Amino acid sequence: MALLLWVWLGCTVFVLGCAWRAYRYASAPEHLRWDLYPVAHEPNAYGGSYLEEKDWWTKPRHSSLVREAVFMAEEILLLRGVWTHNRRLWWGSFPFHWGLYLMVAVTFGLAAAALGLGGQPLLLALAVVGGLGGALLAVGSVVLLYLRARDPKLRPYTAPVDLMNLVLLALLGILSALVANGGMEPVAAAVADLAQARPVSASTLLATQMTVASLFLLYLPATRMVHFFSKYFTYHAVRWDDRPREAGSALDRRLRAALDFGVDWSAEHVRTGKTWAEVATTLPEEKSAGE
Repeated sequence: MALLLWVWLGCTVFVLGCAWRAYRYASAPEHLRWDLYPVAHEPNAYGGSYLEEKDWWTKPRHSSLVREAVFMAEEILLLRGVWTHNRRLWWGSFPFHWGLYLMVAVTFGLAAAALGLGGQPLLLALAVVGGLGGALLAVGSVVLLYLRARDPKLRPYTAPVDLMNLVLLALLGILSALVANGGMEPVAAAVADLAQARPVSASTLLATQMTVASLFLLYLPATRMVHFFSKYFTYHAVRWDDRPREAGSALDRRLRAALDFGVDWSAEHVRTGKTWAEVATTLPEEKSAGE
Protein backbone atom coordinates (compact mmCIF):
# COMPACT_ATOMS: atom_id res chain seq x y z
CA MET A 1 0.00 0.00 0.00
CA ALA A 2 2.86 2.40 0.75
CA LEU A 3 4.25 1.92 -2.76
CA LEU A 4 0.80 2.52 -4.26
CA LEU A 5 0.38 5.80 -2.37
CA TRP A 6 3.92 6.95 -3.20
CA VAL A 7 3.53 6.32 -6.93
CA TRP A 8 0.14 8.01 -7.02
CA LEU A 9 1.56 10.98 -5.10
CA GLY A 10 4.44 11.33 -7.57
CA CYS A 11 2.15 11.12 -10.61
CA THR A 12 -0.39 13.56 -9.14
CA VAL A 13 2.21 16.17 -8.20
CA PHE A 14 3.82 15.76 -11.63
CA VAL A 15 0.58 16.40 -13.51
CA LEU A 16 -0.61 19.27 -11.31
CA GLY A 17 2.86 20.84 -11.10
CA CYS A 18 3.36 20.79 -14.86
CA ALA A 19 -0.15 22.17 -15.41
CA TRP A 20 0.59 25.03 -13.00
CA ARG A 21 3.91 25.83 -14.66
CA ALA A 22 2.26 25.78 -18.11
CA TYR A 23 -0.48 28.11 -16.87
CA ARG A 24 2.12 30.52 -15.50
CA TYR A 25 3.95 30.56 -18.83
CA ALA A 26 0.75 31.02 -20.82
CA SER A 27 -0.52 33.86 -18.60
CA ALA A 28 2.80 35.71 -18.35
CA PRO A 29 3.02 39.27 -19.74
CA GLU A 30 3.91 39.69 -23.38
CA HIS A 31 7.54 38.97 -24.08
CA LEU A 32 10.05 41.56 -25.24
CA ARG A 33 9.39 41.67 -28.97
CA TRP A 34 12.54 41.97 -30.99
CA ASP A 35 13.45 40.44 -34.31
CA LEU A 36 15.02 36.99 -33.95
CA TYR A 37 15.64 35.40 -37.32
CA PRO A 38 15.43 33.01 -39.01
CA VAL A 39 11.86 32.14 -38.06
CA ALA A 40 11.06 28.50 -38.80
CA HIS A 41 7.69 29.11 -40.44
CA GLU A 42 9.02 31.80 -42.82
CA PRO A 43 9.01 30.41 -46.38
CA ASN A 44 12.00 32.59 -47.31
CA ALA A 45 14.94 30.25 -47.84
CA TYR A 46 17.51 32.91 -46.98
CA GLY A 47 16.14 33.29 -43.45
CA GLY A 48 14.77 36.80 -43.81
CA SER A 49 11.41 38.25 -42.86
CA TYR A 50 8.23 39.34 -44.57
CA LEU A 51 8.90 42.72 -42.91
CA GLU A 52 11.70 43.26 -45.45
CA GLU A 53 9.27 43.24 -48.35
CA LYS A 54 8.04 46.51 -49.80
CA ASP A 55 4.55 47.41 -48.60
CA TRP A 56 4.40 44.16 -46.61
CA TRP A 57 1.26 45.27 -44.77
CA THR A 58 -0.71 45.24 -48.03
CA LYS A 59 0.20 41.63 -48.86
CA PRO A 60 -1.12 38.36 -47.42
CA ARG A 61 1.19 36.64 -44.97
CA HIS A 62 2.51 33.17 -45.79
CA SER A 63 3.86 30.68 -43.31
CA SER A 64 5.02 27.08 -43.67
CA LEU A 65 3.91 24.58 -41.06
CA VAL A 66 6.08 21.98 -42.81
CA ARG A 67 9.26 23.99 -42.22
CA GLU A 68 8.24 24.50 -38.60
CA ALA A 69 7.54 20.77 -38.14
CA VAL A 70 10.88 19.82 -39.68
CA PHE A 71 12.72 22.23 -37.39
CA MET A 72 10.94 20.84 -34.35
CA ALA A 73 11.65 17.24 -35.36
CA GLU A 74 15.35 17.99 -35.81
CA GLU A 75 15.49 19.75 -32.46
CA ILE A 76 13.59 17.06 -30.54
CA LEU A 77 14.94 13.92 -32.20
CA LEU A 78 18.47 14.99 -33.14
CA LEU A 79 19.11 17.83 -30.65
CA ARG A 80 20.30 20.03 -33.49
CA GLY A 81 20.81 23.07 -31.28
CA VAL A 82 23.16 21.22 -28.94
CA TRP A 83 25.04 19.73 -31.90
CA THR A 84 25.51 23.18 -33.42
CA HIS A 85 26.42 25.16 -30.32
CA ASN A 86 28.06 22.64 -27.96
CA ARG A 87 29.00 19.44 -29.76
CA ARG A 88 30.93 18.02 -26.83
CA LEU A 89 27.80 18.20 -24.69
CA TRP A 90 25.78 16.52 -27.45
CA TRP A 91 27.54 13.19 -26.90
CA GLY A 92 25.97 12.98 -23.45
CA SER A 93 22.76 14.85 -24.15
CA PHE A 94 21.73 12.72 -27.13
CA PRO A 95 21.70 9.33 -25.35
CA PHE A 96 20.27 11.00 -22.24
CA HIS A 97 17.25 12.37 -24.10
CA TRP A 98 16.70 9.25 -26.18
CA GLY A 99 16.82 7.17 -23.02
CA LEU A 100 14.02 9.32 -21.61
CA TYR A 101 12.07 9.13 -24.88
CA LEU A 102 12.23 5.33 -24.91
CA MET A 103 11.24 5.08 -21.26
CA VAL A 104 8.22 7.29 -21.86
CA ALA A 105 7.29 5.04 -24.79
CA VAL A 106 7.65 1.98 -22.53
CA THR A 107 5.35 3.61 -19.95
CA PHE A 108 2.59 3.99 -22.54
CA GLY A 109 3.25 0.47 -23.78
CA LEU A 110 2.93 -0.90 -20.26
CA ALA A 111 -0.41 0.87 -19.89
CA ALA A 112 -1.59 -0.95 -23.03
CA ALA A 113 -0.21 -4.25 -21.74
CA ALA A 114 -1.95 -3.75 -18.39
CA LEU A 115 -5.23 -3.50 -20.34
CA GLY A 116 -4.50 -6.86 -21.94
CA LEU A 117 -3.48 -5.45 -25.33
CA GLY A 118 -0.57 -6.66 -27.43
CA GLY A 119 0.06 -9.92 -25.63
CA GLN A 120 3.48 -11.52 -25.43
CA PRO A 121 4.92 -9.77 -28.53
CA LEU A 122 4.28 -6.37 -26.94
CA LEU A 123 5.90 -7.45 -23.67
CA LEU A 124 8.97 -8.73 -25.52
CA ALA A 125 9.23 -5.46 -27.46
CA LEU A 126 8.89 -3.47 -24.24
CA ALA A 127 11.66 -5.49 -22.63
CA VAL A 128 14.03 -4.66 -25.50
CA VAL A 129 13.05 -0.99 -25.65
CA GLY A 130 13.08 -0.65 -21.86
CA GLY A 131 16.53 -2.20 -21.56
CA LEU A 132 17.90 0.04 -24.31
CA GLY A 133 16.23 3.13 -22.87
CA GLY A 134 17.55 2.46 -19.39
CA ALA A 135 21.08 1.89 -20.69
CA LEU A 136 21.04 5.07 -22.79
CA LEU A 137 19.70 7.10 -19.86
CA ALA A 138 22.39 5.77 -17.54
CA VAL A 139 25.23 6.37 -20.02
CA GLY A 140 23.97 9.85 -20.94
CA SER A 141 23.55 10.82 -17.30
CA VAL A 142 27.08 9.71 -16.42
CA VAL A 143 28.59 11.60 -19.38
CA LEU A 144 26.64 14.76 -18.53
CA LEU A 145 27.57 14.42 -14.88
CA TYR A 146 31.25 14.25 -15.82
CA LEU A 147 31.01 17.23 -18.18
CA ARG A 148 29.11 19.39 -15.68
CA ALA A 149 31.55 18.55 -12.93
CA ARG A 150 34.75 18.97 -14.98
CA ASP A 151 34.04 21.38 -17.84
CA PRO A 152 34.98 24.94 -16.71
CA LYS A 153 32.48 26.39 -19.21
CA LEU A 154 29.58 24.42 -17.73
CA ARG A 155 30.56 24.63 -14.07
CA PRO A 156 29.22 28.19 -13.52
CA TYR A 157 25.81 27.08 -14.83
CA THR A 158 25.67 23.90 -12.75
CA ALA A 159 23.72 23.99 -9.50
CA PRO A 160 23.78 21.16 -6.92
CA VAL A 161 20.25 20.19 -8.00
CA ASP A 162 21.54 19.58 -11.56
CA LEU A 163 24.08 17.09 -10.26
CA MET A 164 21.44 15.45 -8.06
CA ASN A 165 19.15 15.09 -11.09
CA LEU A 166 21.85 13.33 -13.08
CA VAL A 167 22.81 10.98 -10.24
CA LEU A 168 19.16 10.07 -9.69
CA LEU A 169 18.53 9.55 -13.41
CA ALA A 170 21.66 7.43 -13.79
CA LEU A 171 20.34 5.25 -10.96
CA LEU A 172 16.90 5.15 -12.57
CA GLY A 173 18.42 4.10 -15.89
CA ILE A 174 20.38 1.27 -14.32
CA LEU A 175 17.37 0.02 -12.36
CA SER A 176 15.12 0.24 -15.43
CA ALA A 177 17.58 -1.77 -17.53
CA LEU A 178 17.78 -4.44 -14.83
CA VAL A 179 13.99 -4.60 -14.51
CA ALA A 180 13.59 -4.94 -18.28
CA ASN A 181 16.16 -7.71 -18.35
CA GLY A 182 13.93 -9.73 -16.01
CA GLY A 183 10.91 -9.47 -18.31
CA MET A 184 7.98 -7.11 -18.44
CA GLU A 185 5.19 -9.40 -17.24
CA PRO A 186 5.62 -8.41 -13.55
CA VAL A 187 5.87 -4.74 -14.51
CA ALA A 188 2.62 -4.88 -16.49
CA ALA A 189 0.95 -6.58 -13.52
CA ALA A 190 2.22 -3.85 -11.18
CA VAL A 191 0.90 -1.16 -13.54
CA ALA A 192 -2.50 -2.89 -13.52
CA ASP A 193 -2.44 -2.82 -9.71
CA LEU A 194 -1.64 0.89 -9.77
CA ALA A 195 -4.40 1.67 -12.26
CA GLN A 196 -6.97 -0.16 -10.11
CA ALA A 197 -5.64 1.35 -6.84
CA ARG A 198 -4.73 -2.05 -5.44
CA PRO A 199 -1.70 -2.78 -3.25
CA VAL A 200 1.18 -3.28 -5.69
CA SER A 201 2.78 -6.70 -5.92
CA ALA A 202 6.39 -6.11 -6.93
CA SER A 203 9.86 -7.51 -6.36
CA THR A 204 12.40 -5.54 -4.39
CA LEU A 205 14.11 -4.47 -7.63
CA LEU A 206 10.89 -3.33 -9.27
CA ALA A 207 9.68 -1.59 -6.11
CA THR A 208 12.99 0.30 -5.89
CA GLN A 209 12.76 1.32 -9.55
CA MET A 210 9.19 2.55 -9.08
CA THR A 211 10.16 4.45 -5.92
CA VAL A 212 13.03 6.24 -7.67
CA ALA A 213 10.87 7.01 -10.72
CA SER A 214 8.13 8.47 -8.51
CA LEU A 215 10.65 10.59 -6.62
CA PHE A 216 11.86 12.01 -9.93
CA LEU A 217 8.29 12.79 -11.05
CA LEU A 218 7.55 14.37 -7.69
CA TYR A 219 10.13 17.14 -7.94
CA LEU A 220 10.47 17.43 -11.75
CA PRO A 221 7.92 20.31 -12.07
CA ALA A 222 10.13 22.45 -9.81
CA THR A 223 13.22 22.02 -12.01
CA ARG A 224 14.45 23.28 -15.37
CA MET A 225 13.58 19.91 -16.88
CA VAL A 226 10.09 21.24 -17.58
CA HIS A 227 11.62 22.44 -20.83
CA PHE A 228 10.01 19.36 -22.40
CA PHE A 229 6.86 21.51 -22.61
CA SER A 230 8.12 25.03 -21.84
CA LYS A 231 10.01 25.01 -25.14
CA TYR A 232 6.63 25.40 -26.81
CA PHE A 233 6.40 28.87 -25.26
CA THR A 234 10.04 29.86 -25.84
CA TYR A 235 9.83 28.88 -29.50
CA HIS A 236 6.24 29.52 -30.61
CA ALA A 237 5.46 32.45 -28.30
CA VAL A 238 8.87 34.14 -28.30
CA ARG A 239 11.39 33.16 -30.98
CA TRP A 240 8.82 32.62 -33.73
CA ASP A 241 6.27 35.24 -32.74
CA ASP A 242 6.50 37.67 -35.66
CA ARG A 243 2.88 38.81 -35.65
CA PRO A 244 2.48 42.45 -36.65
CA ARG A 245 1.07 44.74 -33.97
CA GLU A 246 -2.34 45.98 -35.05
CA ALA A 247 -4.15 48.73 -33.18
CA GLY A 248 -6.89 47.36 -30.94
CA SER A 249 -5.76 43.74 -31.25
CA ALA A 250 -5.20 41.41 -28.28
CA LEU A 251 -1.46 41.71 -28.87
CA ASP A 252 -1.69 45.50 -28.84
CA ARG A 253 -3.57 45.44 -25.50
CA ARG A 254 -1.02 43.06 -23.95
CA LEU A 255 1.88 45.24 -25.08
CA ARG A 256 0.23 48.39 -23.75
CA ALA A 257 -0.28 46.66 -20.41
CA ALA A 258 3.40 45.66 -20.35
CA LEU A 259 4.46 49.27 -21.03
CA ASP A 260 2.52 50.36 -17.94
CA PHE A 261 4.64 48.17 -15.66
CA GLY A 262 6.69 50.16 -13.19
CA VAL A 263 10.48 50.25 -13.17
CA ASP A 264 11.93 49.21 -9.81
CA TRP A 265 15.63 49.49 -10.65
CA SER A 266 17.79 52.36 -11.84
CA ALA A 267 20.81 53.01 -14.02
CA GLU A 268 22.27 55.97 -15.87
CA HIS A 269 19.66 55.62 -18.60
CA VAL A 270 16.77 54.34 -16.46
CA ARG A 271 15.30 55.88 -13.33
CA THR A 272 13.09 54.05 -10.87
CA GLY A 273 9.54 55.27 -10.26
CA LYS A 274 8.64 55.52 -13.96
CA THR A 275 6.73 53.20 -16.25
CA TRP A 276 8.44 51.51 -19.18
CA ALA A 277 6.43 53.71 -21.53
CA GLU A 278 7.92 56.81 -19.86
CA VAL A 279 11.43 55.34 -19.96
CA ALA A 280 11.08 54.53 -23.66
CA THR A 281 9.71 57.94 -24.66
CA THR A 282 11.83 60.33 -22.60
CA LEU A 283 15.50 61.21 -22.65
CA PRO A 284 17.63 60.11 -19.68
CA GLU A 285 17.80 62.68 -16.95
CA GLU A 286 21.11 64.47 -16.56
CA LYS A 287 22.91 64.02 -13.28
CA SER A 288 23.32 67.06 -11.06
CA ALA A 289 26.79 68.24 -10.10
CA GLY A 290 26.58 66.57 -6.71
CA GLU A 291 25.65 63.15 -8.07
